[in-house]
Amino acid sequence: MAAVNVGALKKMLPKRYKHRDLIAHEISNVISEYKHLNPAVQPYVFNDGTTKQVISLSGAVPVFFLGKEFNIPVCLWLLDSYPKNPPICFVKPTSEMMILIGQYIDANGEIFLPYLKEWSYPQSDLYGLIQVMTVVFGEEPPVCVCPPTQTAPTAAPLNQESQRCPHPESWRLTEVNSSLDEDPYFTLKAGDEQPFSSQNESHC
Repeated sequence: MAAVNVGALKKMLPKRYKHRDLIAHEISNVISEYKHLNPAVQPYVFNDGTTKQVISLSGAVPVFFLGKEFNIPVCLWLLDSYPKNPPICFVKPTSEMMILIGQYIDANGEIFLPYLKEWSYPQSDLYGLIQVMTVVFGEEPPVCVCPPTQTAPTAAPLNQESQRCPHPESWRLTEVNSSLDEDPYFTLKAGDEQPFSSQNESHC
């Protein structure tokens, strides 16, 4: 994305944010390193149905899995209580991906890292959070490519069983495919250890 200076970021933030200078500096530090994350003010719907305009960072964070770099789609919401309270974080799979429910990811894609649970500013910050994500997701990927007989919906959240990959260990059976002219991508293997057909391969 194009460079966004601290002043422009501060102007983006709704005036109810008490720590606009701090948040603008933290976001600036993050997007200068992680080029695929983009700041935006968007409506966030709370559990009680109320909506507020909230600053978010959405895009992709890089992870290394099986020796290759992949981009994991995420969205981080910084409420006006930041930095006292941590961001609310989700993985945002594309229509060709499925959420891999695990110890850090629920069926809706919400992220529950120990770093978030133990959040304590100023020891905890946005940059540190993303660094932790890149390490944890490299060890336990939060998404996988949909098998050919199933596509992930783009609207309503799914129940836990429907978002699981058909084989519990499927992410461990992933092949990494790449060429000199293309980005790396995952190919899930079927139960008989044969890769799914090429039209079902999708870029990460």
